[in-house]
Amino acid sequence: MPGGVRKRVLINLATALTAVVLSTVGYYLLPIGRFGVGGTVNWVVVFAVGLLAVSALIVFQVRRFRIGDARRGSSIAGVVAALYLAVLFFSAVYFGLAYHDPGSITGLRTKTDALYFALSITSTVGFGDVHAVSQFARSLAAVHMAFNIGFLGAAVAIVRGRARRT
Repeated sequence: MPGGVRKRVLINLATALTAVVLSTVGYYLLPIGRFGVGGTVNWVVVFAVGLLAVSALIVFQVRRFRIGDARRGSSIAGVVAALYLAVLFFSAVYFGLAYHDPGSITGLRTKTDALYFALSITSTVGFGDVHAVSQFARSLAAVHMAFNIGFLGAAVAIVRGRARRT
């Protein structure tokens, strides 16, 4: 691997790692549960806006990666960071739901539990120790699964296609 390519790969890895660490710290600092929920409509609106924002970020990063915009530092790191933000977004939603409706997700008491649950859904492992019980929690988990199928599947397909071209 030539020196310039190696340096770029290391920079991309450092960028992805930094984005993951900073976004995880931000997730743990979110004041979820400290403020009352203003009703189901507010929850739905906030969830929809958040999901649209994360979706747009993933589409943007995947598109940049697909066209290979090297001048702007396009890399797999941006795609990974955007997908990880989606995991953190769902973690925050699960934690907020469990905080305001404690019986809705069995075994979810902390932000780490929520992150674990979101990662187990994203990775399709699903150990079962933390699981959605209420109909609303199951609906959110179903949206999360559909989101993963759509966005994660598309991202993987595009990355594989680009890898084959190079």
